[in-house]
Amino acid sequence: MRLVLDAMGGDHAPETPVRGALLFARERAEHEVVLVGPADRVRDCLARAGGAPLNVRVHPASQVVEMGDQAFSAIRRKRDSSLRVGFELVRRGEAEAFVSAGHSGAVMAGGLLVLGRLPGVDRPAIATLLPALKGSGRCLLLDSGANVECRPEHLAQWAVLGSAYVRARLGLARPRVAVLSNGEESSKGTALTRAAAALLRGSDLNFVGYAEGRALFSGDVEVVVTDGFTGNVVLKTSEGVAAGVTGVLRSAIEARGGLAEKLGALLLRPTFAGLRKMVDYAEHGGAPLLGIQGVAIVAHGRSSPRALQQALEAAARSAEAGGHAELTRCIAQAAAWLPVRHRGKSAPSGG
Repeated sequence: MRLVLDAMGGDHAPETPVRGALLFARERAEHEVVLVGPADRVRDCLARAGGAPLNVRVHPASQVVEMGDQAFSAIRRKRDSSLRVGFELVRRGEAEAFVSAGHSGAVMAGGLLVLGRLPGVDRPAIATLLPALKGSGRCLLLDSGANVECRPEHLAQWAVLGSAYVRARLGLARPRVAVLSNGEESSKGTALTRAAAALLRGSDLNFVGYAEGRALFSGDVEVVVTDGFTGNVVLKTSEGVAAGVTGVLRSAIEARGGLAEKLGALLLRPTFAGLRKMVDYAEHGGAPLLGIQGVAIVAHGRSSPRALQQALEAAARSAEAGGHAELTRCIAQAAAWLPVRHRGKSAPSGG
């Protein structure tokens, strides 16, 4: 299988993507990684990292989509950008999946403009698997950053896509689906959430109503839909809380400094390590962009080489699973209750 990695995506490109590609390629010799970016810069990074194995190659792209660029404009204007060229390789069938830690809005724009939507989908969504305390141990949050302004039918479409993805990824026959809100009562929420919930009550999904933020981690639901602004805030707040809890515990132990505290910390080290691994985005790689005609993985802008290695693993799993046909089937089946689509421009968050 051939996977494309945007060598110019992320806070520390191209060094970090190159090292992530090498980690993956050395462990998964059956796959090929194509690094897309300015050829001389990428090859220099490969040389400093000890050279490229046979299953890593460089595909040139002279331009870069910067974080300050307008997503759709940049994809249209910068036709030789690493993002656009990477998507073109997938479109032409020269690769099975695309991974980028760059501008998330531009990744969505590239997926839409180059690969296109699945029939019946207005806008793709970034779908992030979060850890949960019980049940399947995972909850899928979407949209987690691709679309700031949404309509009710967008959330309903994402509920269909998310439910199909969770069935394929976690093996759950009837994932529980909820709309994120500020309370479980049907009177709560906004005009958007109330209208989306009304649509989903008439669906064939296992819709359970509203879910508060705590439900993302409790294991009470498996799919939670919201607009990309709210989803991105939730995601980044969760990352901060996880890091903050670990930091507070460490500070408290260091402040007390007694033998009992140090012994307790030593005994709990495996527990803390397991918790850190469960919430660390580097362990889960990236999030799939659901709703496009192909496989694209959006990685964190601060991704480490390990995180990008895992993002490539996620891309390989998604491509191997062949979930595209199942997503297409489910969204077509949902046409019986989804409202007629109104084509419009997507609104990337760039978050």
